[in-house]
Amino acid sequence: MRTVSVDISIRRSRSLSPAELDEIWALTERYIETPRPHYERKLLELPEVSLWRARGGALVGLAGLDAYPVTWQGRTRTVIFTSSVVTDERFRGRNLVLRTGLQVLLREKLRRPAATAYWFFDTFSYKSYLVLARNLREFWPRRACTTPPDILEFIDELASQRYGADWNSDTGVVRHSGYKRLLPETAPVEGTISSDPDVTFFEGANPGHREGDMLVCLAPLTVSNLLGAIGRVAARGRRA
Repeated sequence: MRTVSVDISIRRSRSLSPAELDEIWALTERYIETPRPHYERKLLELPEVSLWRARGGALVGLAGLDAYPVTWQGRTRTVIFTSSVVTDERFRGRNLVLRTGLQVLLREKLRRPAATAYWFFDTFSYKSYLVLARNLREFWPRRACTTPPDILEFIDELASQRYGADWNSDTGVVRHSGYKRLLPETAPVEGTISSDPDVTFFEGANPGHREGDMLVCLAPLTVSNLLGAIGRVAARGRRA
């Protein structure tokens, strides 16, 4: 069977039409329990949205985006923040988050070539966490690895600015808002936790994920990390 191609477009969030917001909501409510006004307000607070459309134009996923420079330890860094990621289950495993990230990274590298870039995001789903564990060599937090003190400080700086009092630097988790959580059938841990050490780690690091607590993650978008991801994606493709 021929694989359906998916086109990725990156838009200013405020350019989304009412019809596009309806599409986004129709996809989102299949997987996430949240009031629509709250969800759309949080999505539109981000400067950009990446829309993923299958051949024929159907929306099969999206990610909210915020790419910005920060100064840390006297040097400029580029942060690529993603949030509100939703993917139709029929199109998972297509590396849409990574493909989107590469597009944004290339754009930001043209603006700040010398700045080290980092992927920064939060998640209450082990499936999102596994995007890191299955593709990148270096990311935090991860099992069998203590996060370096300077990285902990950098994460704390980024998370404090974005989440305010909801951020707990001791646990590395953002307290749930009460307005957003996964539907129980979207990404249940039961049945996977006993056999997958990365899922076990996620469950231990974010025990409140079922209520909407979010684990904050950071990954350096270095050449070695990206080449490792590309190699892993290619290997999976050959096996498939």
